[in-house]
Amino acid sequence: MFLRQIIQKEKFQPGILGLFINHNFLIRTLLFSAIRKRAHLLTGELLDFGCGTKPYKSFFYNASAYTGVDYKIEGRENKQREVDVFYDGNTIPFEDKKFDSILCTEVLEHVFNIDELLQEFNRVLKINGTALITTPFMWEEHEMPYDFARYTTPALKSLYTKNGFDIIENTKSGNYITVIFQFQLNYIKNILPENKVLRHFFLFPFIFLFNTLGTFFSFCLPTDQTAYFNNVFVLVKKSDL
Repeated sequence: MFLRQIIQKEKFQPGILGLFINHNFLIRTLLFSAIRKRAHLLTGELLDFGCGTKPYKSFFYNASAYTGVDYKIEGRENKQREVDVFYDGNTIPFEDKKFDSILCTEVLEHVFNIDELLQEFNRVLKINGTALITTPFMWEEHEMPYDFARYTTPALKSLYTKNGFDIIENTKSGNYITVIFQFQLNYIKNILPENKVLRHFFLFPFIFLFNTLGTFFSFCLPTDQTAYFNNVFVLVKKSDL
């Protein structure tokens, strides 16, 4: 149990140990840092949409209540024990203007009806409520067959503003260098045997190498964010739809 907790923490909140064991270290450490840096902005009753295992819950010390909502996926009951309420794909099951804050990390790429979901975010969020939303830009297909889209920064700005949100902040996590090294490691992982034990055994020597080189060169070389991992938006609801 203790070892599982360590592995789970290093998966979403990687530290030094993550350099050696987390093949997603480069993308995860930058995403983790971006969320933690902005966590203080979310206050009051907080809705974590697409909460999964609630890996970032401890960051939100200004939240008076923390509610996790996610899709119900048959066969994944053991992984969904942290979910408080399930979403049916159409309506978030809460009354209008219930929440002061919304957290949504790495979810919108799995939503086919994105406008309808953002309208639901608007509905359940109070006027002047804050949302922190992250979405991947450079990432491989995942959680298939429920991976539907990649959104550029201008596309997200348009989606958010037309659904009643003002954009307070938009940043990007990662850069060309970190993307290159992360994708090299992903390629090696993907061509290795499907058996998880064998895959990690063969992948292990490459994890530290590519994580270290990616981190080192991203600091040493000029920054280019025309390729990057994630868009990170802080939004405020200014009007009902």
